[in-house]
Amino acid sequence: MPAVQTPQRLQLGRELRAWRERRDLEAREVATRLLCSPSKISRIESGKAALLPLELEMLLQIYEVPADEAERIKAIGAASRQQRSKFRVVPWLRDYIGLEAEAVEIKSFQIDLVPGLLQTESYARAVAAAIDPTRPSAEVERLVKIRQQRQARLTSDEPPTLTAVIHEAALRMWMGGPDVMREQLKRLLELAKLPNVTVRVLPFRVGGHGALGSAFTVLRLPDPADSQVVYLEDLWSADYVNRPEQVAAYSEAFDRLVEASLDTKGTAAMITEATGELR
Repeated sequence: MPAVQTPQRLQLGRELRAWRERRDLEAREVATRLLCSPSKISRIESGKAALLPLELEMLLQIYEVPADEAERIKAIGAASRQQRSKFRVVPWLRDYIGLEAEAVEIKSFQIDLVPGLLQTESYARAVAAAIDPTRPSAEVERLVKIRQQRQARLTSDEPPTLTAVIHEAALRMWMGGPDVMREQLKRLLELAKLPNVTVRVLPFRVGGHGALGSAFTVLRLPDPADSQVVYLEDLWSADYVNRPEQVAAYSEAFDRLVEASLDTKGTAAMITEATGELR
């Protein structure tokens, strides 16, 4: 039976691939040293194959991973070997996690929510519970953990460039209550200071715009060079748009949203204002 792709296995595979490429090694070279087939290396890196502790140790030695990084990756490896992982990934989310993990640039427009990559743990928990009040607490925690693992890439050694346009509605909606929102808005201001993260607020006063009712994410991938895909998500599934003319339409709409949004200073001021209104 093939290994189940969990967020931990996907993350482990991405980490190992990054180190292999950093050392300028081909999969076949690594396979020879690990005494396995090149296809196994591919399956490991895509999260489709389990990795024994000794195999992981050997890979870390082959890639000459520093001790502190090696310990962190070993911890991910230990989690990935849990046979009854609570954090299974539905196919459509699994596919998106893989694309997001490879993306060199992410453009996100959200209407009434803070983008997932910028959410605090408490905010993400409130969102998961609000979407389905009957959802078991274990399922809520599963979704929160997945989101946290995805966020780690923003502060990794080779982070993607993220531009997030957030409608003012997301700042004003008390998701989870004032304490949760206060923490979330503070987090937005902190993340906006990262060199690879840009946060822009689209204020109510703009009125109508070219993406009314349409939250979306544009991912730019490194392979094939500069290829792009648009990700659309609803309550139960997701869709991907990759025809050039369709991607162009979303990209142009996003550019117009950025132009209509507050600049960096204005965005920070509005987030601070919204924070001050919380009581």
